[in-house]
Amino acid sequence: MNLAPLLAAGPAVHIHLGATLAALVLGMAMLIRRKGTDWHKRLGWLWVLLMLTAAVSSFWITGLNAGKFSPIHALSLLVLVAVPAAVYAIRHGRVQTHRRAMMMLYFTALVLPGLFTLLPARLLGGLVFGN
Repeated sequence: MNLAPLLAAGPAVHIHLGATLAALVLGMAMLIRRKGTDWHKRLGWLWVLLMLTAAVSSFWITGLNAGKFSPIHALSLLVLVAVPAAVYAIRHGRVQTHRRAMMMLYFTALVLPGLFTLLPARLLGGLVFGN
């Protein structure tokens, strides 16, 4: 495992990676645990902060498209819209809308893109698989 490429990456990559990994772990715990409790609400606010941090930090990561935004940045825009919408839904008693939005965000904005980062040509893929 060669950490040099990760250590050489800019601060935006470190912030983004930290936020996404924390959101991935916290999100799984949130999906498993009982909903509606004080802990769920408190941890939910932390998850929201992590997701928004991950989305915003991604705009400074442009290595896939030679210094320009790539199609993956559309996912960041989705997060910036869907997270506040999911919070709005639960604040207005729309539990099913909130649940669907949060599950959709977890899988489409964390799990699926996370799997793509493990491709051998990508930074994390190289780190994990030693390329």
